[in-house]
Amino acid sequence: MALVRRGIFIAIALIAVTATALGVTAAVTRTSESTGVSRVERVISGGWRSECESDSCGIQVTPIPYTTPTSAASVDLTLTITLDYKTTRGDSASAGISIDDGTPPFEQMRPRDVRLRPSTKRATTTLTFLKNDLAAAGQAYTFRFGVAPRERSGNEHAAVFGARLVVVIESWTAGD
Repeated sequence: MALVRRGIFIAIALIAVTATALGVTAAVTRTSESTGVSRVERVISGGWRSECESDSCGIQVTPIPYTTPTSAASVDLTLTITLDYKTTRGDSASAGISIDDGTPPFEQMRPRDVRLRPSTKRATTTLTFLKNDLAAAGQAYTFRFGVAPRERSGNEHAAVFGARLVVVIESWTAGD
């Protein structure tokens, strides 16, 4: 009986893996004319912390450098961040990314304000941000990732902190 259950489990796992692989393949398929395809992966360790008191707020911003492909004039881009975090009891947080091309003001990526649920135990979440028609041709950018605590507990103090960010940046010729 245990052998039959193991066989059923393996079959279900293979179906799930195949379905996931097909879904991922379909999501990143490019046309034959697509150029400038790039994928950058980074792990940023060392911890981060943002904290707000009743009249002041210190939000830590994590810079993520990126240089676009030289073979495309403009690219469409996704930036995915997987992070661990904790909040102070009763408080939540929101995350966002801005694009720094060296000339202020910095442009916000979509979505602009991603809410993170309250969690006094270490939680993990994955966030995806988008930018269409970003000037490329080897242009250097710094993506600035920040998480701001949202005071909800009524004690005029809120904090959010984590230890690690895993970043994946994918770009391809704009419009493909």
